[in-house]
Formats: sequence, C-alpha cells, structure tokens
Amino acid sequence: MKRITLGKTGLEVSPLCIGTWQLAGPVSFGGQPDGHPDPGEEAVISLIRNLGERGLNFIDCAEQYGEGEGERRTGLALKGCREDWVISTKFGYRVGAGGTRIDDSSPATILPSLEGSLRRLETDYVDIFLYHCAPDFAGLDEAQQILTDAKKAGKVRFVGISTSRLNLVEELHGRGLLDVLQFPTNLLKPAKELSQFASKNEVATQVRGVLAQGRLSGKYLSQQPEWRGDDNRSRLFPGVDFSIFSELTSVLPDGYTLGHAAIRWALEQEGHDSLCLGAKSLFDYEMAIEALDLPPLDASVSMALEELANQLMTDS
Repeated sequence: MKRITLGKTGLEVSPLCIGTWQLAGPVSFGGQPDGHPDPGEEAVISLIRNLGERGLNFIDCAEQYGEGEGERRTGLALKGCREDWVISTKFGYRVGAGGTRIDDSSPATILPSLEGSLRRLETDYVDIFLYHCAPDFAGLDEAQQILTDAKKAGKVRFVGISTSRLNLVEELHGRGLLDVLQFPTNLLKPAKELSQFASKNEVATQVRGVLAQGRLSGKYLSQQPEWRGDDNRSRLFPGVDFSIFSELTSVLPDGYTLGHAAIRWALEQEGHDSLCLGAKSLFDYEMAIEALDLPPLDASVSMALEELANQLMTDS
C-alpha cells in the first residue's frame, strides 16, 4: 500500500488508519451505550496484524475506548513490531465511577493520561497525542508547557485535537499545539470549514466518520440494520430508513459501490490525509482497500453525490 506524508509531520502513514473504538468493547454512560459489542481480544489482535500485512501502519486509540482496553489490545497486537507503526491516542474523556463520563483535559490530567496510555500500549512514546475533549482556554499556557516538555522527553512526537469545532482548532493552531487535527466528515455532513482550514495551514489530518455510522457503507441498502442493545447506533438512529441512501448509487461509475464512493470522496477532499475507519471486520477494511485502487471520482460525479446527499438529509 502506497504511503502518504501526514501533513508537515513527516510521518509516512497508510491512507487508511485503524480506529479502535469499535475494537475495545462496550462502554456505557448513564446506562446508555457509547461503544460497540466486544469482538474479543483474539479477534482484535488478529485483525490488526492482518491489516498490518496488507500495508496499514496507522492506528488510532483513546484512553476512553473500552476503559483503556483498546490501547491494551493495540499494545499486544503491535508487540515486537512497534517501530513499524504510527500510533495516535487521545486524552480527556475517561470513564468514572458508576459509568459516569469524565470530561477533563485540564493540565493536571495530561501526564497521568499519557503515562497510562504508554503503559497500556507497552511503548515508551506515542507518535500523536490528541485532546479528546475541549480544553479550558485558561489552562492552555500550562498545557502548552507540559506538552512541549513531553515532546522534548521523547514521549510524544506530535500533538493536536479531535474535534468538530473550528474555534478550538484556530486557538490551538495559534499556540503551536496543532500538528494533527482529527475531525468527522462525510458525504452526508461535510465539514468544509475544517477541511479548508487544514489545507490552508498545512495541518496534518485524520478524518473519521466517512461511512456515516454505516449509512454510506452500502450494507444496509436492502435491509435495515439490526443492532444489539450494547451498540451505540441502536439509540442514534431510531426509525431511520437506511434504504433511502440507495439513491446515491444512481450516479456511481461502473465498478463503484456506495462504500467505495464514500471512501474515494473523503480521500479526494482538500486537506484530507488519512481516513480513520471504525470497522470491526477484515471484510469491511478490504472494501476500503479496494477503493484506494479505484480511479478518482470525476468532479461531476462528486458534485452529483454531494447534491443528492444534501437533498436526502434535507428530506429525512
């Protein structure tokens, strides 16, 4: 698989990044699922290693995923080949007592979070360390010093944030704390402002949510999904008719599935470097890998897809 350079970081990564949220097991907050059914440790380790053999070398974690289980499984999967991989992880969201969500990325939490991630990942450094939740602007001077020291100590190579909020992106960029930006975008809800900001400022990007929680995967065009109760999608899309997105296939070139088109569209937008996928099976990743080998979408096809997607979202 051809590697791409991640913005100005110089990191050489696969254009597909393995997301570990769905690989970490279920997490609930206030009795509501915020994760996915557990594929099991052995299946996850096998999947990551299989994807490595197919050329992927980029993986995304967070301390919240499975209450650290995602990082732990990643560490096991990469044992003996850590130097071949680029690891991104995030801090700020954590699971508290009684299943409460802790939303705290204050300066005092940064080093404990980093040390916990390093321990679970069984590594002495992470390539990318991202805010997972919004920082308090009042603490950014202190946070900047802590993150700078972590870089100097060799524990972190690059920093940034996972967010959909442009004001946070602008603030961190102005302080030199935005080497990498992770944000959600897809055909159904394009994040044009963030894409343009990243392109203009040469900020490295990991884009996520490109299959729109399965709506653009193509798997549910002829049948409605049946998700388990511990899958967060069971509460996110009550009553949504996934078959309506079959209309998008009417403008696809020969050889393209809806999933292929969603992947190609996301790859070809300005400012997009690597796509972070949240698939749980090798089959789903192989679909994405196939999309990498397809020719780029014509501008007319991209425009038609965007117009159709906007109409579908307006009508639904």
